Amino acid sequence: MPKLQYHIAASTAVSGLMYLIFKSWGLTTASFISGIFIDIDHIYDVIREHGKDTTIQEFFHISHGAQFHKVFLLFHAWEWLFAGLLLSWYSNWNHWVIGAVIGITHHLIMDSIYNSANFLSYSLFWRWKHNFHFDTIFNRLIDHKYSYRK
Repeated sequence: MPKLQYHIAASTAVSGLMYLIFKSWGLTTASFISGIFIDIDHIYDVIREHGKDTTIQEFFHISHGAQFHKVFLLFHAWEWLFAGLLLSWYSNWNHWVIGAVIGITHHLIMDSIYNSANFLSYSLFWRWKHNFHFDTIFNRLIDHKYSYRK
């Protein structure tokens, strides 16, 4: 699973490029923030499976080690991109909305390349169909999950 520093680096690069192209601080800022903070949905899965007393160090160990039976990852979904594009159009192409869509897009692309052999792993509806079962959804990470050590 990509570590935080890789998402920060990718967000910095993509957002910097977006600034060079569009010269919009709103678009750049939204791209940077959403490209990193989409991972906030990991908090729910960690607390649900490992308890609310999980330390920050344990949180990163659990997340990086893929220590889940089920995983919801509410914000990690291609469906949000379609909703974001509709919202972009409806908001007359607001730079903040477009930036958020760009940030989510590059994050999902990076995660899907690294974490999953199946494009649908990042579909909320597909995960629901498979009862959010981690080993089914992210079968490419099974070896990593069961061999991961601190």
